[in-house]
Amino acid sequence: MKKLTALIAALMVSITASAMDEHGKHHETKKAQETCPVMGGKINKSLYADVNGHRVYVCCKGCISTIEKDPDKYIKVLKDKGETVAKVQEKCPVMGGKVNKKLYADVNGKRIYVCCPGCVGKIKADPDKYIKALEDQGVVLDEAPAAKNQEKKHDSHSGHHH
Repeated sequence: MKKLTALIAALMVSITASAMDEHGKHHETKKAQETCPVMGGKINKSLYADVNGHRVYVCCKGCISTIEKDPDKYIKVLKDKGETVAKVQEKCPVMGGKVNKKLYADVNGKRIYVCCPGCVGKIKADPDKYIKALEDQGVVLDEAPAAKNQEKKHDSHSGHHH
């Protein structure tokens, strides 16, 4: 019984320590990025800079070059505010290798990059599994161009009957 109690105590200390940062403070719950780290305004999800493996959303086109000049500074601004900085997909969700941006599977309106042609079929066979795995890691997936075209086509013909 003493061994079990000691094990439980050690586990509790480990869990508590893992919930604290190097300064002994508990981690705050992170929220998705809402503000531009340059101007402080509301972000526009269609405007962003992909830097250092992260996607930093901004409020206007002018802020993109500012972030590209000093990405670490602006990523830190967001993290200090408790806002999560989205990750750009860099690894194949099937094999774990570096992605080749010329190889991808467009599934469920999202584009998933892969490392080799063989992984495309695996993604298409179970797209939800791979989308969930990537999004659970904080990876933001690009919208598949076909989905964009469908939306535009639908919008331009809404209300029309051919």
